[in-house]
Amino acid sequence: MKPFQPYARWPAIREAFLLGIARAYLLVDAKAHLRSGYVDLVWDCDIWPCPPSVCQMRYAGAPKTAIERLRQGKLGIDDKLGCWTGDFFLGLKLSRALAEKEIGRYRIDSKLHPELVSDIQNWILAGRLGAADRDGRRRLIACPAARHLPAENPQGDGVLAGLFAGARLSKIGGESWLELPDEEPVRRLLTDWTILHYPSRRIERRSYLKVSPFYAPLVADLIPEHSRMRILNIRKSAMCPALPIFYWEWLYSIVKEGMTTLPFADALPFGISRRTFYRHGWRRYGLHRKAVLELGILTVDPRLRKRMEQWFERHHQERRERLVSN
Repeated sequence: MKPFQPYARWPAIREAFLLGIARAYLLVDAKAHLRSGYVDLVWDCDIWPCPPSVCQMRYAGAPKTAIERLRQGKLGIDDKLGCWTGDFFLGLKLSRALAEKEIGRYRIDSKLHPELVSDIQNWILAGRLGAADRDGRRRLIACPAARHLPAENPQGDGVLAGLFAGARLSKIGGESWLELPDEEPVRRLLTDWTILHYPSRRIERRSYLKVSPFYAPLVADLIPEHSRMRILNIRKSAMCPALPIFYWEWLYSIVKEGMTTLPFADALPFGISRRTFYRHGWRRYGLHRKAVLELGILTVDPRLRKRMEQWFERHHQERRERLVSN
């Protein structure tokens, strides 16, 4: 007969408590361990049917150990976070839209990023924006997600989405560009995705890179609403329609039957229709050579290619549905 073990289940129960508190930190309140009713809102555990009391949460190690659990990620609430994942927050930090002036304290320039401010005001996460100072900067208050939520894939498309959502949108030479800090993590991410980038100007004693907005819509499904519309509504995108034409020639002109040129304007972001292609004097002859020699498109990362394919299939399907309905 086995001896009686009253605390045999405690490690599993403690882990469940910490997981529930970590979830509450993200979705309810940064002080959720002080109020048991806050953890009730996200509690979903078969091991222990009742949410923990304040005493039980402190006995389990909150807040210190619960924050460590939060930093481990994999909380099982990705469907509730929506676009606001650890990857997306990492991208915002790389773009400097979330500027860390003090350790663990972030602020946003509401004059540069009004769309991002609108997205944060409408999110379901814990945390809020403070009042703007005289320069329009607003501090992000009591938001454990921005401070502790880890990125599961530091080179993934979620990070790229955050990078573009937080980029500066600038007019240079009559064209719209996305400007990003000229720093090694940003360069490495863009190079890893084979995204063309070029040196830009210096702003507030910091060097910047410029990227064509062509690439941003490819990850628009991972960007919150207002920031997404800012990207999709860009006019006179830099390097367009050359980029979509060159990428189509490089990737799809041979494999897509009857589609040697862009079949319709939205086949790739900021593209043009086949009729406009020929009306403006474009010819297919030499396009591949120009892509290599003029822009240096030597290879396309499989993830970028997959994103282009998804964009084309989605808009092709929408176009067919509109034609059928009409």
